[in-house]
This record gives sequence, structure tokens and C-alpha cells, in this order.
Amino acid sequence: MNFELLKKLSEAFGPSGFEDEVKDIIRNELNNFDYFEDKYGNLIFYKKGKYQDKKFLIEAHIDEIGFMVYSKFDSYIKLTAIGSIDPKTLIGHLVKIKTKYGFVYGVFSSVPPHLGSINFEIDSVEKLYLDVGDNNNKIEIGDVGVIDYGFREISENLIMGKAFDNRIGTFLATELAKNIKNYYDIYFAFCVEEEVGSRGANALIENINFDFAIILETTSAESPYLSYNEQSTFISKGPAITIADKGTITKPKILKEILKLFEKFNIPYQFKRPFIGSTDARYINLKVPSIIISVPCRYIHTPLQIANKNDIKLTYQFLLNFFENA
Repeated sequence: MNFELLKKLSEAFGPSGFEDEVKDIIRNELNNFDYFEDKYGNLIFYKKGKYQDKKFLIEAHIDEIGFMVYSKFDSYIKLTAIGSIDPKTLIGHLVKIKTKYGFVYGVFSSVPPHLGSINFEIDSVEKLYLDVGDNNNKIEIGDVGVIDYGFREISENLIMGKAFDNRIGTFLATELAKNIKNYYDIYFAFCVEEEVGSRGANALIENINFDFAIILETTSAESPYLSYNEQSTFISKGPAITIADKGTITKPKILKEILKLFEKFNIPYQFKRPFIGSTDARYINLKVPSIIISVPCRYIHTPLQIANKNDIKLTYQFLLNFFENA
């Protein structure tokens, strides 16, 4: 697998509703494919199979959490969250704001220990200040930003970066499209605005009918601050299968067949803790039989995440085997 592509995707600017940079990367990677962009901004690529009696969907959302400017004064701007963000994780972190003049950089302000401490509860992004220095005049109300950190390989198998939710799923779908040997028609949908209510997926299902869908995602992995029974998944233990989350309950028959295939292909897997989070499957599953397969990541929806390359490779191998045996 080409992890340089994952680096590009992770570092790309693409908060919900502003995913153009991510779309450009995908178009460049899949430039030999037929595709269209629907009315809501989703990219849908098509790979024709030998037989046309079944249509499969591979779906991954391409947006990331971010911020929108709603006020500014002196050297500071005020932001509201795009998507679900715990504001306590943000202080001292770097943000990149896209403006009509180019990118402007800022840092979430803090109080040095020499001067005391913040004397209020940080329970919303709106309570924080972003220090942009003397660039305030370049920023307009409605400009958007994201946390800005580079992609790193921190050990032989572990990677760290921003926006792994869901650039890992995007990476898997893109690599699969380039390398899959399929017998049936497959559509690869790269959907927008999942982090603000799966709006892209809701629009997607109006356009095409499918026989089966696989939603590629990331999901919350372990944290040292939680007990074992509070964890959802663990990195280094293979892809995570969703039995149920806040938006979807996987049909028992589908779950049974997918697990049989994992066993047949000798690929390890784990179950995601039920009713944690939600995905684009909340809408896709209303019309198309679906399964959610996720790569566990530590610290999703925070400035930096950690994932295991082997979990990504195992997910990819399952998908290749699935379609070669479909």
C-alpha cells in the first residue's frame, strides 16, 4: 500500500463543506476512472465488472472536523466547532485558517503557569481564543480552519497525524479502486459532510440503488484514562466490525456472513463496542444492506491520532478477498 497517499490525505485541508483539496487528490489518483459529482458534492467513481447483475458500493466520508470564524478583535479570533470536538484538547494547538489571501496560522491561547490558570470550565470551543498575531485583517467571518499537523511514522507500524477520521477510510477506498479485481460493478463514493450529520450520504442514496454497501471508517481506540470495559476498540487487533451504533444496527444475517468471510480469509477482527458514535451508514443502511468496517485509531476528534498500519493492511486485504470471492 502507498502510505505516501495517506500522508497527502491526512495533511490535506478539508473540513465539512470545504473538502475540495481532498477531492483533488482523489481525482488525481483515480484519473482513469469514470466519475461524477452529485448535486451535494459527493464524488462517485465507477468500476465496471464482468457481470452487471449486482452493484456494490464502497463508501468513505472525506471531511474532517474543523472550525468556523464568527468574531474577531485585536490579535484574536473566535471560532465555533464544525463537528464534534472536545475543547479541552485544543489549548496550545496550531490551527490553519483558509482565507482569500491564503492560509493564516494561529494558536489556541493559554495562560502560562507563571501567571495562574484558566479560571473557568472549558466546555465549548466558543470560550477559546485563537491568536493570529497581526493577521487579523486577513480573516473574515465565515472563514474556516483545521488543526494543522503533519503525518509521521512514529515506529515501524504506528503512524500519527490529523484527520485520520476519515482519511484512512478514504485511503482504503482509493487504494482498493486502483487494485481490485472485481466481477461485479462497484461504485466508490467519497462523501462530504459526515461530521455535521452525514448530509452527503443522505444525498447519495437518492441517486443510485445498490445490492450491498461497505462503509469504510475509523473508530475510537483505547485510552489509558478509561477502564478496560469502557474501551470501544484497540489498535493492533485488526479491523473493527460494527454490530450496532447510534445510527445503525447491522442485520444479523449480514453480520454472520461477513464474520464467516473473516474466518475464511484468516484475518483477525474485533467488535466495536455497541452504540458508540455514528457513521454514514445511518442513511445508507435505510436503502442498502450494509456493513461498517473501521480501522481503530487512538484519540479521534482530537488534534492528533495514532493508528497501526497493520490494521489498515488487514482491512485492505479483507476487502480485496471479499470482492474476489463475491
